[in-house]
Amino acid sequence: MTTHYRLIFTTCANKEEARAMAEQLVQLKLAACANILPEIESIFSWQGEITYANETKLLIKTKSEKMNQVIQTIKKLHSYEVPEIQVVDVTTGNLAYFNWMDEVLG
Repeated sequence: MTTHYRLIFTTCANKEEARAMAEQLVQLKLAACANILPEIESIFSWQGEITYANETKLLIKTKSEKMNQVIQTIKKLHSYEVPEIQVVDVTTGNLAYFNWMDEVLG
């Protein structure tokens, strides 16, 4: 069973960018909560080169009907040319937490 809740991942250039994005998403009621995981090491291919970067991971908790707005907001605020945006369907969890999300997000 899939719920109508989504977890959206993005990787930011630094903690300040992640915090600004998280604050905007919560203020706009597009996210009930966002978690910032500071200082992750990323290794990826970019423009034909292996690239190493210290980044910050942002985990965004939202509802499916707000997902497209979250994605557009990330693209608008992000410093990367091609930001990582991955959406995970939430299949189950704590009903009390989901009720809180419904209350916060409307």
